[in-house]
Amino acid sequence: MSEAEAATEFGCAQCYGEDAREAWDRQGDGFEREARVVDDSHFSVTVRRCRACSQRFVWIFTEFIDWRGGDDPQYDTIMPLTDTEAAELVAGTLSPLDLGALGRNRRHLDHDWPSGGPARLNWKTGTFRVVEGG
Repeated sequence: MSEAEAATEFGCAQCYGEDAREAWDRQGDGFEREARVVDDSHFSVTVRRCRACSQRFVWIFTEFIDWRGGDDPQYDTIMPLTDTEAAELVAGTLSPLDLGALGRNRRHLDHDWPSGGPARLNWKTGTFRVVEGG
């Protein structure tokens, strides 16, 4: 981790606090959408800003069609971005498929809803795969 990455702090207690459920529940009214980077019914990537502290986040939604009864697995990852990362993502110089590498040094909120199972909501740290749904 570089010195700049180590010094980066993200968000406020409202958008990036310890309680994953509170952060998830706040996603509707507590955030403003700034840009839609990918807009597909099974894969979308948006940049949002916390209304309380102006921290930017990327919201990655992926759904995989399982063709068995419509109980398709859905995955959301919400991760803070630096202003530079957000600008690069919107400009197209940072690929949405490369966002998972940024997770190595920061916490991200994962909401996983697998087929036939209950939804899980957790803060996680570490790299993650970003794949297009479908």
